[in-house]
Amino acid sequence: MSWHKGSLRKRITLFIVTGIAIVLTSLGVASHFIIQKNINDTLNKKLALSRIVRNNIDNIIRDNINRLYDISLSGAVDVEAPNSLAEKEAIKSAYRYSIFTDGIFLLDNGGNVIITYPERIRENALNVLSIEPVSRMLSLGKPVVSNLYTVEPTKKKVLYVLVPLRDKNGNIIGAAGGQINPTNPVLIQKLGLVDLGKNEFIDIVDSNGMVIASSSPSRMFTQCDRNSFFSTIISERKERVATCHVCHEARNRKEKLTTIVAFVPLETAPWGVSIQEPERDVFTPSMELKRTFTVLGIIFFVTALLLTIGINRSIVNPLKELIVGTDHIAKGDLSQSISPQGQDEIGVLSRSFEAMRIKLVETRDSITRQNLELEHRVRERTRQIRESQKRSEMLLKKIISSQEDERKRIGRELHDDTLQQLSAVLMRIDMGKLQPQTFTPAKVEELRGIVINSIDSVLAIMQNLRPSLLDDLGLTSAIKSLVDIHLGEKGINYVVNTMGMTDKRFRPEVEITLFRIVQEAISNIGRHAKAKNVFVLIKCDQDAVHVDIEDDGIGFDVSSLYHPTTHDLRDRRGLGILGMKERVLLIGGEMEIYSQPGSGTKIGIRIPLLQAEVKHA
Repeated sequence: MSWHKGSLRKRITLFIVTGIAIVLTSLGVASHFIIQKNINDTLNKKLALSRIVRNNIDNIIRDNINRLYDISLSGAVDVEAPNSLAEKEAIKSAYRYSIFTDGIFLLDNGGNVIITYPERIRENALNVLSIEPVSRMLSLGKPVVSNLYTVEPTKKKVLYVLVPLRDKNGNIIGAAGGQINPTNPVLIQKLGLVDLGKNEFIDIVDSNGMVIASSSPSRMFTQCDRNSFFSTIISERKERVATCHVCHEARNRKEKLTTIVAFVPLETAPWGVSIQEPERDVFTPSMELKRTFTVLGIIFFVTALLLTIGINRSIVNPLKELIVGTDHIAKGDLSQSISPQGQDEIGVLSRSFEAMRIKLVETRDSITRQNLELEHRVRERTRQIRESQKRSEMLLKKIISSQEDERKRIGRELHDDTLQQLSAVLMRIDMGKLQPQTFTPAKVEELRGIVINSIDSVLAIMQNLRPSLLDDLGLTSAIKSLVDIHLGEKGINYVVNTMGMTDKRFRPEVEITLFRIVQEAISNIGRHAKAKNVFVLIKCDQDAVHVDIEDDGIGFDVSSLYHPTTHDLRDRRGLGILGMKERVLLIGGEMEIYSQPGSGTKIGIRIPLLQAEVKHA
């Protein structure tokens, strides 16, 4: 008997120890991979942020290089007779909205400054051929974006962007250049170098390792290219995440601080974007995770060890009696009682087996009833799941329909406005190619006006896609601006009243839905209603936000929206109104439309709100 108990004890101990080893090993391996993945994800996020900043700066530089090229394309530059009105207009146009904070200048092939904007009389007589970026551009005939350059004798630090200047025949007659002051706050704002916190910063570094722009002003013009790290990456055009050691002031003494550097080179300039953060801040979540796994492993090991001791002491001895009794129950013999095995847990277990034996017959009947009830519940749950799936499918169809309607609207705007203007530009250019002698400056200015109108149209479409007024000033101001654009500019009288909307902001989906609904309604009024007066009421109470829009236009038959017979403008307006109703339903609201031919139109919208959804701006 003792041999059997000892053998069982050994097997229990062996099984538990083996289980502990397997679980701890699995926990260790899993924690290693999880922590490593967490670290890799953190580093990849840093690199992804660097790419975003890089792409933004590349786009800005490309745009400003194109502005300099536009000076040549204007055909107004004549190095023999500079300072003409056309030249000044061309260089002024290129300067507008550019990053050339210190101005734009034109050079001849000898490096002489022929014109500047803003005008600086002393510089008109300068020869800047000794400036390395200038001489390199004139010798290569290709665009040049310089490193940080120190102007003598003022010691002023600037950046140069230069492109070839060509005449009407395409011959290089000089250079068009822009001068950038890296310390100008406007430049930092345009480059999007936001403050990431006191321990994290974004640097723009040139190929000499000099910081030319930074989200931390104290790092401007500092040399940070130890062992030519940045210079090598920029020359090789590779991205890299590495560690760097910098001096850090702590408790009135200097200590070396290890930082994580995510660096990507620019494509349009010999610069790179560096995002640095202390290593301890980057890896703090990973270290916390590692400590958590370690503590869990220790707790699990101690618990399993105590469990092993308790099992060996309390279970082995009384198990045999329980096995004999349960064996009778397993064979279906319910006549043999199970004797109690003391007052501890094993004793409770033995009494439980006895109670189980007594109630087993009752349990059989209960199981049968429960099985029937369970089958009923399964059927009911299956029905609910199917209904939920149908609702989800219907909601998805509505979302897709709304997206497609929005795309159709954008397509119509591009076709009706921007495409026609661009086609007119193309036709005039083709006519100019056939009759070059008629291609006068006046026609060039006319083409330029059409292009500017096209740009304004595209900007208007972009603004409609996500209006900045809605994010910056709120729903009320955005709707007032919308009404003024679509009605006020067309001479239609309008009144916008608000009640209870002072300093109120709602969750984004409510605001954008109300804005889009009002946008569609106002647009329909401006295009089709022929109204003279429009009234808009926006009201917010404790339970909901209400929007009422009423006009005195020609009205329409509401029933025709649901039974269209032709594909004219009224049908398209009907599709827009149906889209408005779908938007309202998606956020649990209600919309009513009242209209008759010749009696105007009234639209009432109600969006229910929870108290937590309303916040003060």
